[in-house]
Amino acid sequence: MHKKYAEKPPMVLISGSCLDFRKEREHIMELVGELEWGCHYQSKFECSSVGKTMGWDFFDLYFEMEFITTLSQVHPKMLKEEGNILEQQFLLWLGTQFRKMKKEYHLKLVETPYEVSKGFRIDPESYRNEETLWDLR
Repeated sequence: MHKKYAEKPPMVLISGSCLDFRKEREHIMELVGELEWGCHYQSKFECSSVGKTMGWDFFDLYFEMEFITTLSQVHPKMLKEEGNILEQQFLLWLGTQFRKMKKEYHLKLVETPYEVSKGFRIDPESYRNEETLWDLR
């Protein structure tokens, strides 16, 4: 039996919660549609419900990494948000965009795509020159 793997690009997974997902999904899709239209990018964005617990509806948002980098070029304020990586900055910026729409969602970064590396990633030759080596002698 052959396995068939999903042909999806690396996705950023954001988990969120709200009180009524059926109504709020339209607002989420509207905002993401405006962002896609603003940066002329057709993303493979997904918004799905996870379930309901204690009156809260939980949902997942899947964003492509290329879409986030394109958005960061179109909206440079995203890079001014607090955060160590672009995905964290995007999450905080997305939260402010929802607050501007008077929507309060509790968003959390769950999964980010990463590059598998083996060993040392920085090329030391890029940081050496003859002057610094001569000074070290």
